[in-house]
Amino acid sequence: MTIDEQDINFNGLMKSLNFDSEEFKDYQDVDFDSYTFTQLSHVKLEIESQLNRLFDLLKQKYNADMDTPLVTPDGFPRSDIDVVSIRLIRIRIIRLRNDDKQIIHLLDEKMADEFARRRDETGSSMDIDIEPTREIVYSIPFARVGDVVENGPAFNSGLRTGDEIVLFDNDIHAANNNKLRSLVTRVVPDKEINVDVNRGGERVSLKLIPSNNWEGQGLLGCHLIPM
Repeated sequence: MTIDEQDINFNGLMKSLNFDSEEFKDYQDVDFDSYTFTQLSHVKLEIESQLNRLFDLLKQKYNADMDTPLVTPDGFPRSDIDVVSIRLIRIRIIRLRNDDKQIIHLLDEKMADEFARRRDETGSSMDIDIEPTREIVYSIPFARVGDVVENGPAFNSGLRTGDEIVLFDNDIHAANNNKLRSLVTRVVPDKEINVDVNRGGERVSLKLIPSNNWEGQGLLGCHLIPM
């Protein structure tokens, strides 16, 4: 199925569900490199709003997520779920996630320019607080917390199965986690790590303290799954 065919089928599905297809924008031909920092920030919010709606749609309408098997153990499409609709929504989610990651890269690159622009506007050489803008950048999940061992370091720090990590140790996020390899050097015994997660639609900030002084294996007592 070509991208054009995917778009036609997706828009048809949204119309059949009484959604306005205009709410779900396609950024396939958009040149994000030419966008300003402010424009990129706006588009990022648009994309994440669409992602939230599509994830809710998968869960509430089709009782599925990105990992729900679409075929039976012997390789045939499942008859108890709407395989076609779920696949169309998943494809759009994947495309939007890729767009979001590209925007994160560009926002990071343009952060210094934005800082300089604001400094010039204020005519001040004093430090300018750009944390509210940076907060927009680090909001896409890049890892899901798998099984958490009860009374292990992760459990005692407040992490729970299903949490989606958006920020790890203050500066590891969706654009630079290198398929979670960047986390490895940060996880050392007794070193406090700030972790922000999405949990049930809310952002939760935790302090994770790895430990090798417990009965289980590893420093965390949980599995982290790349998203």
